[in-house]
Amino acid sequence: MAELEHYLRPLYDYWYYSLIAGIFLLFAAKFVEKLSVAIFGFIIGINMLFPAIVARVPQIKEWLSNPTYYQISMVVFGVIAAAVLYAIYKSITFIFGFLIVGALGYYLANFIIGYFGITLSFEPLYLYAGVAIVLGILGGIVTYKKSAEVIGILSILVGAGTISAVIIGFILRGNFSKVNEPLFSSIAIVIFLILVVLGFVINFKKKKE
Repeated sequence: MAELEHYLRPLYDYWYYSLIAGIFLLFAAKFVEKLSVAIFGFIIGINMLFPAIVARVPQIKEWLSNPTYYQISMVVFGVIAAAVLYAIYKSITFIFGFLIVGALGYYLANFIIGYFGITLSFEPLYLYAGVAIVLGILGGIVTYKKSAEVIGILSILVGAGTISAVIIGFILRGNFSKVNEPLFSSIAIVIFLILVVLGFVINFKKKKE
């Protein structure tokens, strides 16, 4: 739970960044794909990568002991992360599809061989890997071609998670140690699910003919 608090804390502490970015990702991701990718990178940069680097490099932590310097450095790092993700996001969509579909293909092949008790004259791992690679490539191509939809879905999830973290942070008044209590964890999940549904309705609703 301490690790969860480590990632939730920056979202709450810098809620004025998080809330604006979260709202945009939740409600406009599908309509402004490239900008949403940049904002996605910014959120990852300031709320995950930057705190992780500072926590693991004592010298940097010492340099940024002044809150003003810390915030300026955090924003600069977020902008850099946004630029990097913006530059390579097409590749990321392919990799994302390859890994997800490839993993599903691997476990599906493994399950079928095991369930039906099929005996192979060669090492089954080769078959599993082959299926995973073929399906992974197909999945990568599909996600690459459907990057707007993929980015839209990811953005909705990240936006909903970001806004939920900010809201629950205000409810808990920054005391994230309570987030594992059944009441507050349930509230956080309900808020997240409501926002996800709302995001999907707004971004993917079909236009009437």
